[in-house]
Amino acid sequence: MKFLLIICITLLPAWALCQVYQKHTVKPDRLSIELSEGVLDLIPLSSMAVRVQWHKGTLKETQHLILVNKLAVPKFGVTTTPLELKMSTSSINVRFTKKSGTLTFADSNGKIFLQEKAGSRRLNADSVLGEKCFVAEQGFLTMPGESLFGLGQFQDGNFDLKNVSRKLTQVNTQIAIPFLYSSNNYGILWHQYGLTYFNPSDNVVKLIKRDTTAGGKTDAEVTTIAGTQKVSQQQAVYRGEFKIDHDGNYSLLLDLGDMDNRHLVVINGVTQIDQSNLWLPPTAGKLVALKAGLHTVQIVCKATNTPKLTWKPADDITTFRSPQAKALDYVVFRGNNADEVIKNYRNLSGQVPMLPLWAYGFWQCRERYTSGNHLVETVKEFRKRNLPMDVIVQDWQYWGKYGWGVPKFDETNYPDPAGFIKQLHNLNARFSVSVWENLDKRSEVAKDYIDKKLYIPNSPWIDIFNPETQKTHWNALNHNLFANGVDSWWMDATEPENDALTGKQTYLGLGNFYRLIYPLFVSKAVYEGQRKTDPQKRVAILTRSAFAGQQRYGTINWSGDIGGTWDTYKRQIVAGLNYSMTGMPYWTTDIGGFFRPGRSQYTDEKYHELLTRWFQWGTFNTIFRIHGYQSETEPWKYGATVENNMRTMLNLRYQLMPYIYSSAWEISSGSSTMMRPLVMDFANDKQAVKQPYEYMFGKAMLVAPVTEAGVKEQMVYLPKFTVWYDWWSGTRYTGGQTINADASLEKIPLFVKAGSIIPVGPIQQYTSQKPANSLNIRIYSGANGKFELYEDEGDNYNYETGKYNLVPFYWNNAARTLTIGLAKGKHFTGQINNRNFVITLINGDKAVATGINKQIKLHYTGKQLITKIE
Repeated sequence: MKFLLIICITLLPAWALCQVYQKHTVKPDRLSIELSEGVLDLIPLSSMAVRVQWHKGTLKETQHLILVNKLAVPKFGVTTTPLELKMSTSSINVRFTKKSGTLTFADSNGKIFLQEKAGSRRLNADSVLGEKCFVAEQGFLTMPGESLFGLGQFQDGNFDLKNVSRKLTQVNTQIAIPFLYSSNNYGILWHQYGLTYFNPSDNVVKLIKRDTTAGGKTDAEVTTIAGTQKVSQQQAVYRGEFKIDHDGNYSLLLDLGDMDNRHLVVINGVTQIDQSNLWLPPTAGKLVALKAGLHTVQIVCKATNTPKLTWKPADDITTFRSPQAKALDYVVFRGNNADEVIKNYRNLSGQVPMLPLWAYGFWQCRERYTSGNHLVETVKEFRKRNLPMDVIVQDWQYWGKYGWGVPKFDETNYPDPAGFIKQLHNLNARFSVSVWENLDKRSEVAKDYIDKKLYIPNSPWIDIFNPETQKTHWNALNHNLFANGVDSWWMDATEPENDALTGKQTYLGLGNFYRLIYPLFVSKAVYEGQRKTDPQKRVAILTRSAFAGQQRYGTINWSGDIGGTWDTYKRQIVAGLNYSMTGMPYWTTDIGGFFRPGRSQYTDEKYHELLTRWFQWGTFNTIFRIHGYQSETEPWKYGATVENNMRTMLNLRYQLMPYIYSSAWEISSGSSTMMRPLVMDFANDKQAVKQPYEYMFGKAMLVAPVTEAGVKEQMVYLPKFTVWYDWWSGTRYTGGQTINADASLEKIPLFVKAGSIIPVGPIQQYTSQKPANSLNIRIYSGANGKFELYEDEGDNYNYETGKYNLVPFYWNNAARTLTIGLAKGKHFTGQINNRNFVITLINGDKAVATGINKQIKLHYTGKQLITKIE
């Protein structure tokens, strides 16, 4: 051992000495490797997932908050040579190199898909507020051509995250989930609950503040190649410079320390980061191509914040760093595609329950409805105008005299909560209500929390980590809201707002260690509380923040208080697609933006165009919802043209409900995601993987939302290896090309993959209005296809015991035969046993609008049918 130590001292940096191999032990559930300092455990969680933990001393994380499903230990073997150890499952081989201490991950054929960077594993002792911790860090080699996605929802506009620097915190409009997916078909869960830096940039640019009132002027000026920008006295201008030695790409991270309203970074007169909104996250990252030499920087932010700008070369090393950790801990997931990786991740962190059928309809929301009568009359107007809608939402301040955030209706404007909610139900609408976790401590409702000491000390936020708080909180919601008929929960500010856990003592311990996980526990409290109170009513929670594993609690996330601009809208598409890569399937935005142009929004045709395009894209979000600050968001408020265009998209959404609900079943059975970045289905098409504003909606439909004003035609890339059909015209295209698609104002570019089978239902005003006893089944020829039509009772959990109906469809393209298989599942109330299918074959010879090649009618009773379609 002494000789080995001398060799290691010669070959390794001083800080790496703590990882000198000593011995190893094979235990029933792991390979345990003793190092000079600490123990490195390789733990197979399944045949396709391996957990890596490095502990030093007695400091360990005792909370198991993400990987809640303990599966049977898979079969694994360990082989050893003088140079390495190898642990193997049926799908993953993990090699530990004794000389360098690094891990290499390969598939069952020995093909390497992930490697640690030699010497990058670090666990340096530190402390926070007197408590011991470590700075945990691990670097991985990123392969040429590899793309990376996930990490949650960010507003910086980055799609492929390779080399991008980020600071993972929970704030309004930003959701931090430390799960990363690679185009090489693996995922990494960085298993930490506290602050994490992704690709930390450690080179600091020295900045000097410029007085915005210098020279007696009311505004300062920033000069860019796009012209001079004026800066108000409420903002500050900083200047600096930095020098680099080599040409190349560099990763920048702007950190303003707190929420801001301005992100402006100008380098050498070129604007690199530029956002304005009432709320912006503290940080934004950007990859920038720079030449060797000296570079000047100008930054604009709120005058009350102090900016920090850091940089690093884009070195193709992917690094995670958690400055307040108790151990180094990560999990590697392997699969043949993204669905397999995410399925494996959900198997361990929790499957996704079905949302109620009505949740997939349209959600009407605004800031805000002012009375129970206001809500009822709005729903009546939707019904009168034949505008489909399923959910109406009550935003904040319904509590009135009871105090801020108190979950109780003020009878002044809501004199009979149960009564007006019953009226909504009679109109076939569901009701969702806003709830906060910082309810006024002076209120009567808060007394129970205070008596039990359930607030975080020196904080307005309840300590939701405490099981007693969870029970108390649900009891308050149940007594004041759920008992009156509330259908759904809008859990606002669940970050909690402004990253408020740092420096606070919580039930779990110091908040610094748990600052990312508050939203997980809010969702847990509501989900478990409602299911216990009413086991037959599905939980639907709209919430502003999330953490890994939260998908198991019936949650939907939205992108927070965003602005109403074209640039912001484009960023939401990227944000939503990356969010969907973290195993979280349900996501939406405030259609039209939360912060809008004021009264001009109702007459401004330029804003109407943005609103229309955003609404079209919202039709193809997993959840379809509009919202706006101090705005009347109802379609008719914007004139007949906007209303008619919205009605067109609403009708299409409801016609696609059989397809959408069946896609939701694929999610809940553990194998799918609805909003699918093209990497999920076309990982071998490098051009497709790069598309930030195109995605699959389900596994059949490609959506290419219009993201610029004045567009009538739009360039759309159609992925290789298949044939595509224009949804609107039926025109057939060969994949692997960019086409100029029709993007007239009333249409969103929409395409269907060959081999797809899409059920189309009737136009209806709410999801349960008409029985699905007659459906149009569209078959898109050119490839074999299959689809399973899923139905259940719509708003209970009987499907968990098999009470559902699954009708399989198979298209054999060469034989031109459609097989409708034997229906599967247990009988349920309302099940349709006799139905008519109108089969429409589409092959591109004629437009859908003017005629189709073949259309036949079939009567189906649940038994197999085989039909040839020439």
